[in-house]
Amino acid sequence: MAWTPENLKLLLARLRSNAGDFTDIEVRGASKGCPDLKETLSAFGNMPEGGTIVLGLDAANGFTATGIEDPDALEAVLSSQARTAVAPEVQVAFERVVLEGETVVIAKVAGITHEARPCRTVQGNLAYLRQSDGQYRISDQELQQLLSAGTRPRHDTRPVDETSIADLDSQLRDHFISVARSASRRLSEVSDEEVLRFKRVIEPRGDRLTLAGLYALGRYPQQFEPHLSITAVAEPAARGGVRNLDRVEFDGPLPELLDRAVEWVQRNTRTEIRFGSNGHGQDETEIPMIAVRELIANALVHRDLGPHTTGKNVQIRLTGKQLVVSSPGGLWGLSQDQLGWPGAKSSVNEFLYEICKMTRTASSHRVIEGEGGGLREVRLALRDAGLRRPGFIDNGTGFSASVPRGTLLTAADRHWLGELPDAVGLSEIQKQLLGSMRNGQSWNNQLVQDEFGLSNSAEAGTALQGLVAAGLAVATGKGASTVIAPSLAPAPVAAAKSTVANGTAAGQAIGHETAASNAAAAHHSPEPMKTSKNAEAILRELGSVPVEVADISEKTGLTANQIRYALSPLLTAGIVIREGGQGHKMTTYSRAGS
Repeated sequence: MAWTPENLKLLLARLRSNAGDFTDIEVRGASKGCPDLKETLSAFGNMPEGGTIVLGLDAANGFTATGIEDPDALEAVLSSQARTAVAPEVQVAFERVVLEGETVVIAKVAGITHEARPCRTVQGNLAYLRQSDGQYRISDQELQQLLSAGTRPRHDTRPVDETSIADLDSQLRDHFISVARSASRRLSEVSDEEVLRFKRVIEPRGDRLTLAGLYALGRYPQQFEPHLSITAVAEPAARGGVRNLDRVEFDGPLPELLDRAVEWVQRNTRTEIRFGSNGHGQDETEIPMIAVRELIANALVHRDLGPHTTGKNVQIRLTGKQLVVSSPGGLWGLSQDQLGWPGAKSSVNEFLYEICKMTRTASSHRVIEGEGGGLREVRLALRDAGLRRPGFIDNGTGFSASVPRGTLLTAADRHWLGELPDAVGLSEIQKQLLGSMRNGQSWNNQLVQDEFGLSNSAEAGTALQGLVAAGLAVATGKGASTVIAPSLAPAPVAAAKSTVANGTAAGQAIGHETAASNAAAAHHSPEPMKTSKNAEAILRELGSVPVEVADISEKTGLTANQIRYALSPLLTAGIVIREGGQGHKMTTYSRAGS
């Protein structure tokens, strides 16, 4: 993906919503030069898909663009770290984006091959793995898991000691045998025991159950393999005395694990009544349950069953913003980019997969369809609900899938949309696009495809052009470079200047109006201009004579980062004028119209 101001702004919106980094993205300030990134390079090198380092943003101040004084020097230092600070070395590709007048450097770190892992720091000879909140030292158990990731696993056929046919659930067993016979003429002519043996429910020569047979059809698999379970945690909406709203452990055979986990998610998420164009209301869950079921089924069936994952089970975490389903082990036989698209099919546990194709849950649903289309169903269900595409992360020893809880539209956004006559009849995706445009986000065809998991450019183009046709957005550029921007423009700068000059910027507003529709404009309520608490102090020191950040710092006692953070909205509103740009030591600032 080529980085542009539009998709960088979209990333910033996600980061602010997430209140921190993502597993595959790390944000670092670089106002004083390139930081020490050897641990990050090691962790991203050990991830199959690598990761991205964004340099020039201040995470402590809402991911504000602070820029980089000398991008060439920074890229040279980071390239040197990639070659000499980790072994084997990692490949880094750079891009630059100008955001809010500041240069941001984006470094894409490529993952190293299975054969070359692990990637270690030269100093200390330490290997790292990535989590959403940073890097951590790899354990010996995880190291073995990382080393084995490049070989075709056959762990699901391992015989489990002290087990026999008597440890199978009779109802699951009988149904499985019936379905297996109906699907194969050869199996229809053999005994029950031979069906189980041919399908590797039982070991080929002996009486023990295989791990796959025990896991899928066992009466109580956890008697022999305790980690074949699920831990589910619902976090409280706000941190306080209660650590978790609902924490449960699910046990039993795989079909029962699946049913109980889906029921738990449904119990811990909201159901809303939404009215369609026909005027009838219907219940809709925050997350489509078909998507929830497919994600949990995939985690259970495709988890790593190797000895190095003993003690690790499937984890479900429900936060205020998203559902995350995590399982031990990474992808095998396909990449993250292929997930959820036609032709993307690869079974880590081949025999378990075949058994689950012929197994039903207590609710009479198949555990899996067996066509490799489960994640495609997730993508389509989320698209139809107007939700963002699922997120997938493979960190080398674990895989996680996440889906949002509801749309990004706030109650205020929905109220605002309800007041726009031209917004009647918009799809859920169009409403989300318009809501983000209201806050300054611009979109292009590829961004919409990536964000909502649309299958082709025509779908994205239809959504965007519908907003343009309704007069709610404007198109600039041609062909693939066309950008769809909001037709909601800030109120006249003079009014904003007067507001800030009176020292009431934080509590006042810059109004928005729809350029294409006076009727819509009549419904716009003023939007507060977000300013830093230091804006007034800085404005008092600015006049018609341009001054540098160092001069402002000397007069106000504020740091350079505090000043740049406070200046950003003032520059956007046209209250302050900048001469020069990031990377120029003589950049100056002055009051507009002074």
